[in-house]
Amino acid sequence: VLKVLEFNSTRKRMSVVVRNPEGRSVLYTKGADSVIYARLAKDHDSELKDRTSKDMEAFANGGLRTLCIAYRDLSEEEYLSWSRTYDAATSATENRDEEIDKANELIEHSLQILGATALEDKLQEGVPEAIETLHKAGIK
Repeated sequence: VLKVLEFNSTRKRMSVVVRNPEGRSVLYTKGADSVIYARLAKDHDSELKDRTSKDMEAFANGGLRTLCIAYRDLSEEEYLSWSRTYDAATSATENRDEEIDKANELIEHSLQILGATALEDKLQEGVPEAIETLHKAGIK
């Protein structure tokens, strides 16, 4: 793992840059489908995009939380140039978060879909009972 671009609720995604076994840099991004789809390559396979979207809709209709996963191959030159920008942003003494967001935007684009996942969010212990108590009290 070369870099980790952290998740936050504004970004609705996280990414990692890794060096694959062939020595090339690859960006992997996971996040909300709306965020990932907005960052897909212009020439992305529309059939794969539509099929993945339908699968995620079926997962969501089944009560599951979905995440879309995408990737982008990076040239060594692009990675090194971006890495310098990102490192400067993480070291900024003023407006660090904004600078990091700007650096992230420079690389999280032209993505290709890998697929989607579906997760069951289990309720924490005591939550069903708390909801039932609120419901009985007439609180919605």
